[in-house]
Amino acid sequence: MTKASSVQVPRIAAHRGGMGEAVASSIEAFRRAAIDLNVDLELDIHPTKDGELVVFHDDRLDATTNMEGWVHDYPLEVLRADLDLSNGVASERVGIATLEEVLAVSGTAQVSIDIKEDLGKDSWIEARVGSCLAEYAMTERAVVASFLDPPLSRFRQLYSGTATAASSAESIRWYQDYQNQEVSSPPYQVLSLPLTLMGSEYLTKDLVDWAHRQGLAVWVWTVNEPEDLRRVQCMGFDVVVTDYPTRALEVYVG
Repeated sequence: MTKASSVQVPRIAAHRGGMGEAVASSIEAFRRAAIDLNVDLELDIHPTKDGELVVFHDDRLDATTNMEGWVHDYPLEVLRADLDLSNGVASERVGIATLEEVLAVSGTAQVSIDIKEDLGKDSWIEARVGSCLAEYAMTERAVVASFLDPPLSRFRQLYSGTATAASSAESIRWYQDYQNQEVSSPPYQVLSLPLTLMGSEYLTKDLVDWAHRQGLAVWVWTVNEPEDLRRVQCMGFDVVVTDYPTRALEVYVG
């Protein structure tokens, strides 16, 4: 295998703030990753009942917190008062953060923002994301992502100057084009690809090179084990998303 020191060092993005090393999606995790470790951030957003954007991954609260139900069924005030992101694991309750609060502690990090819900044609989420990025002077160092096509389409129409990632359907179409060696002209600037597909390895340096020739940046997620971190580095990915940013720094820069 090619030694890490002889190939490009990719940027590192802390998945949910680096959930293997801190409470997932907490302001403390994001601040540590961006300021202390100087790595990029990956986060997910949901709307609240009263029209705010909070940083949280799942649609429901049940699996990882002390509360139950859908995120969008609660106003921010209730989430602030009652929610514990650590679900009692941390010595003190860890509260939820808004998108604005995370952007405020992001330093110079590049930030990937994943819109998790589609509110339909009257959605306010996309405009709010764009205005938040403008407020924090981050329109050129943010990537807006979603597995869903409609939020991305709305965001692209509103904010063509901010990069977006391919949706799930767009990624599949791009991969099919790659297999057929057909050059496409996608509306996105970033491909965000899983480490494995249906449990199988499919990523190659040729795939990454093909994307780069089309002017696309390529992210890979979620890469945690040292051997996988070294393997994807040899493929030339631009950004490696990981739960363990400290581990990734040790592998890539020593």
